[in-house]
Amino acid sequence: MNANTNEDENQSSIVPDIIESPRKRMRTDNLTRKSWSLMDRRPDTEVFQEMGVSLLEPDDGDSCDTMPVNNHKSSLKRKRDIENVNPNVNGIITSPRGKFSPKSPRGKFSPSPGSSRIKSPRSSEKFKPLQPSDQILETSICDAYQVDEETPVAQSVSADYKGFGAATAGRTRASDSFTRHSIDEEPRVHPSQPVSHHINQLVCHDGQDQFSLLSDEVILDVMRWLPKLTLAHCMLVCKRLYRIACTESLWQRLDLGNKNLAKDSLGKILDRKPLIVRLASSEIGEWHPITAPVESRIQYLDLSMCSIDRQTLEQLLLRCSGLRKLSLENLALNEATQIIIGKCSNMETLNLTMAQGVTPDGLTAILEGCNSLQSLNVSWCNLSEPSLEALVEKLPPKLQRLNLSGARTLSDDMVVTLVGRCPRLLELDLSDCSRLGVTALTALLTLSRLEHLALSRCYLLPPHAFTKLSSMSSLQYLEVWGMLPTSSTNALRAALPAIQINQFMFSAISRPTVGTRRTSIWGLRTRD
Repeated sequence: MNANTNEDENQSSIVPDIIESPRKRMRTDNLTRKSWSLMDRRPDTEVFQEMGVSLLEPDDGDSCDTMPVNNHKSSLKRKRDIENVNPNVNGIITSPRGKFSPKSPRGKFSPSPGSSRIKSPRSSEKFKPLQPSDQILETSICDAYQVDEETPVAQSVSADYKGFGAATAGRTRASDSFTRHSIDEEPRVHPSQPVSHHINQLVCHDGQDQFSLLSDEVILDVMRWLPKLTLAHCMLVCKRLYRIACTESLWQRLDLGNKNLAKDSLGKILDRKPLIVRLASSEIGEWHPITAPVESRIQYLDLSMCSIDRQTLEQLLLRCSGLRKLSLENLALNEATQIIIGKCSNMETLNLTMAQGVTPDGLTAILEGCNSLQSLNVSWCNLSEPSLEALVEKLPPKLQRLNLSGARTLSDDMVVTLVGRCPRLLELDLSDCSRLGVTALTALLTLSRLEHLALSRCYLLPPHAFTKLSSMSSLQYLEVWGMLPTSSTNALRAALPAIQINQFMFSAISRPTVGTRRTSIWGLRTRD
């Protein structure tokens, strides 16, 4: 009898532990529990308890009402539980918890049958009937703005609530709460309203256009942030906006690369009086004005690889005598165009890479007229021998950078004349000049300021001749691509330790853009 009574007492003491411990009960029921899905409408309180829904609910000590379980409202209860798990399901916008608001105590894991019988403060507000009562509610966002009112956002929001409270007389507000808008009323600022609604309230207030009261200087400052297409649309609004949008300071930079310009549109571009214009790779329509040329303000012009007829090009350059940097890469030129370029006395940089139609008289006119030229690129222009002779004899003494790569007929005597004509050269590219020999290399040793020398694919130069360049103290870079094998290149590096060998495969002399960047020309931005 004693043994049987002891066994009964042990079993009775074990059973309550199993029943009272929710963790043990959940662990034993894992095998028989069904999988949970959002599409499943049948309530399963134990699944929600396992997901931690009860951890999101307050303790029993908080002021929360209990909702009786109704079988005919199981789908509604299921929806509420899902909203407690994921607040994004809720269609009603709730205010976030403020930084300085007191946090409500969070309950521990409750062994209650499930969280569906306990409502959170948010979920309890959803299912209350809509009543137009002026009830004063406490929210955490008000506390945040009351404590931290010195920030601009807090001042704007607090001013909004104060304005609404003044409009609704008879309502009082405690120091730590504010009067919440009734559902039937339309709030002053609602997140669901579009931005245009609030802008219209600012622009049209009391039937008066507030924008027209702004001064021209303020409107001009606003227009500085607009793209060029938007400025063109603003010019169609009224005469005043047209006059302000035509201000020269708004059109100083124009990037029209890779565009198709209609006929006579080039004249309209010049009417805006820009300073920096990029028209690279664009198809420019015909422009044959019959009026007298009017001087433009363009100083930096990039016409590389564009499609333009010769007469339009002449009319454009006639109106750009103040050019400082010009690129006519891969364009067909005639002698008249080259004479017009020679009239640009302020020219500093000229890029004629792969240009066709360059003549000796045209080169003479350019070099004699552009006395301030500092950078010149006439590579791969298929220059004849008379053109090269005129070039080396007329080069300005101030020239610092010169690219003559691809001049197949350039001789050693021409290089000697070139060195005597331009003693201030800093960068010189003579790549693919296949007739150069040791005499030309010896003449280059007299350039005391030369920093970058390119002699790639000059096959008549012996490899040991490059060791003479060690006497040039200013030389920093030497390009000999395609001339030496790897072992000989390493030996040359050892013989010339102060000079970097084969660092730049392509030349950047006078080129407006280098690499993949196409938003600037000669280091100047083309877009505001």
